[in-house]
Amino acid sequence: MNNSPPGPNSRRAPDLRKEARTPKGRSVLKLLRQMDLTQWWSSERLAHEQFRFLERLMNHARWTTRYYAEALEHTPMVSSETLREGAWLEVPILPRANVNEFGEQMLSSDVPKRHGDKFSIYTSGTTGQPIKLIRTRLALWYWSAFTLRDHLWHQRDLQGKFAAIRTSSKGKATYPNGDSHHAWGSSDTVFKTGPSVGLNINSSTEQMVDWLQRMEPDYLLTHPTVVASLTRYCRDEGIRFSNLKEVITLSEILPHDLRQTVREVWGTKLSDMYSGREVGYLALQCPEHPHYHVMGEGVYLEVLDDDNQPVGPGKTGRVVVTTLHNYAMPLIRYEIGDFAEVGEPCSCGRGLPVLTRIHGRKQNVLTLPTGETRWTLLSSGDIRDFMALAPIRQFQFAQIEKDALEVRLAVLRDLTTDEEKAVAAWTQAKFAYPFRISFAYSPELPRSKAGKFQDFISELS
Repeated sequence: MNNSPPGPNSRRAPDLRKEARTPKGRSVLKLLRQMDLTQWWSSERLAHEQFRFLERLMNHARWTTRYYAEALEHTPMVSSETLREGAWLEVPILPRANVNEFGEQMLSSDVPKRHGDKFSIYTSGTTGQPIKLIRTRLALWYWSAFTLRDHLWHQRDLQGKFAAIRTSSKGKATYPNGDSHHAWGSSDTVFKTGPSVGLNINSSTEQMVDWLQRMEPDYLLTHPTVVASLTRYCRDEGIRFSNLKEVITLSEILPHDLRQTVREVWGTKLSDMYSGREVGYLALQCPEHPHYHVMGEGVYLEVLDDDNQPVGPGKTGRVVVTTLHNYAMPLIRYEIGDFAEVGEPCSCGRGLPVLTRIHGRKQNVLTLPTGETRWTLLSSGDIRDFMALAPIRQFQFAQIEKDALEVRLAVLRDLTTDEEKAVAAWTQAKFAYPFRISFAYSPELPRSKAGKFQDFISELS
């Protein structure tokens, strides 16, 4: 394995040896310089350092929070060596419900001053359990550093124009103008960037296209379902965005064929990322491959089976995360509710762990009347066949009973009886079971408060 960094990726790549633009930027740049080296460490060296961080974090949590004083009461004092040798798997897993119930007891009474001020954040609650957390300025610096790592990995021109279509406060970033800023957010504290513009995700597809045509961005950040709607519209209308160099997606599960669709319709590439508001960046897409590298400098991420044992490459399991640097409210072995597939070590030479695929949450799993569960994989290519059955704008499948699915649609016109029969037949064939099928129609299928949309949800208790 090549553990030495390659030469510069691009003539436009910022020089990490130069000084940052602001005092905050200097702290972020210091982390970025460190990560420019650690990404090339071997997986063994990275794991060794992670367990050193885990040892310090556990001791801090044990002695400064009421929750972990009790939760770790029967866990003997450990060293990084004993953690690596198996003691780590004896540490209790933290369910999301515990963060809701014991949140105040999880706050540290003695956060190191070097970690900076504390800030409150709130999750969107896509699991039905919105939670409040506290994090430090150091944790925010890591967030900014990982944001810049993503830009540098994918060789983005920081002087370009950055557009985002995301959730916004009511009345903010509304069509037709959206909002605008002189810079790319916190990245401008480190390196000089170009301008950025934003549009509320609740705009219609037609409004989004019109706005993008007028804004002419170099980069577009939004959710995969927005990209899917935009590409369908642009394919039908023969629209391309002349300046667009890259699409960046986040927050939702990426359909496996969406990268190819973006290339076909807009002639550009798509890069995805995996993050959570309460845990920060979890993984970024490798600059050379479609899989993801875990941000091992910021989180210790496990993928576990039903017996809480780590799964190997090619296997899928539950994602359990430990944030390494948030000492204000430690999250140790926090089960975030996602499932992911582990990948083999990457040929790019980075020792950062690999995730091949992020599957989503348990509520995205279909349950057959036999009790068998399976991922619906609605991102597979045959969804194009489904969209061709009728004038469908949006769709969502909901399992409302063990043997019944509701097909929720936003359509351009009322479906005929034959079209509904065709949709029902496709649904039964796709899910490989003769489910009872019902239909529900809406002018627009709703997103969550965070702007997320799920193509399949299970409403079984």
